[in-house]
Amino acid sequence: MEQDEKYIKSALDLAEKAAGHTSPNPLVGCVIVKNNKIIATGYHKKAGMPHAEAEALKKAGEKARGATLYVNLEPCCHFNKKTPPCVNAIIKAKVKKVVVSMKDPNPKVNGKGLSILKKAGVQIKAGVLKQEAEELNRVFIKNMTRRLPYVIIKAGLSLDGKIALKNKKSKWITSKASRQHSQYLRKFCDAILVGINTILVDNPHLDCRIDKEKRLKKIVLDTTGRIPINANIFKYARPEDIYIFNYKMNKKKQEILKKRGVIIIKSPLENGKIKEIFVMKKLFESGIMSILIEGGSKITTSFLCKKIVDEAWLYIAPKIIGADGLHYFGELGFKNISQIFSLKNILMEKINEDVLLKGKVVYK
Repeated sequence: MEQDEKYIKSALDLAEKAAGHTSPNPLVGCVIVKNNKIIATGYHKKAGMPHAEAEALKKAGEKARGATLYVNLEPCCHFNKKTPPCVNAIIKAKVKKVVVSMKDPNPKVNGKGLSILKKAGVQIKAGVLKQEAEELNRVFIKNMTRRLPYVIIKAGLSLDGKIALKNKKSKWITSKASRQHSQYLRKFCDAILVGINTILVDNPHLDCRIDKEKRLKKIVLDTTGRIPINANIFKYARPEDIYIFNYKMNKKKQEILKKRGVIIIKSPLENGKIKEIFVMKKLFESGIMSILIEGGSKITTSFLCKKIVDEAWLYIAPKIIGADGLHYFGELGFKNISQIFSLKNILMEKINEDVLLKGKVVYK
């Protein structure tokens, strides 16, 4: 590994430390090097806190003069409500060279930051470990380019693709280790989305058990307002972190939930179901940038049919349920093999006796 790649890799590792806490901002790490020695590092820890470059430059002080700054995302050049442009700080510190992985997909930046630095006499090298940087900030890229949340589906399955018996019993198909491992997704995403049947059958809390500081938004699609007012989902969450999308709901129940602070959004229907793209747009407008779908077959299938899902994490146990079970994937409307969906950039990981299969969803 060449020197530039080594230091960018360090910046990427720093950036990833804040996974799940910087939304709606990207994950960014910074390493400042002088005379082949790291003199300062920084990373963006949380939305509203200093950007990675600002934090590293503050630590470096006068030593930053003539140094090389490594960062996985193009330094920002626009003012927002809380943090000043990083390009100004870099120029002021008299940094000699900036090595960056990728341009910022934010239209307010998107090459402008690098252009400002070049005009100020700073040497620029771009594209180092670009693919790794894009993978790290895949959520931010979709947010900026499509103005929609990034969507991940997750499930624990048998070898033959079942998520439960026909009597709805599902505890437990996968191992405890797999269930613990999957908590990372709850930490990574802004929100978790389920259908009303998941609430009625499993009565889950939908918490992030590996990060108690994580304010995970909870979204329920409940067409006819069947959600019980004493459901577990309400017990430990802040009411304003709960979103219920519905078409109609008992007026008294609605008043009770709204008085608590629960956000209830009346939604249009499409083929008798809540319109998926309406949900996505509303959540994006609310500042929710990434969503984990942990619903059953109906929810997962409907979002796949609308080509809204970006990524899948499937925990597969070495168990066979057969015709006694419920399929995770429902009918997707295919007529030819050429139409079927697939996964790319596949990664496989063994977790005890289970196997995690994850990848990006490819639509034909």
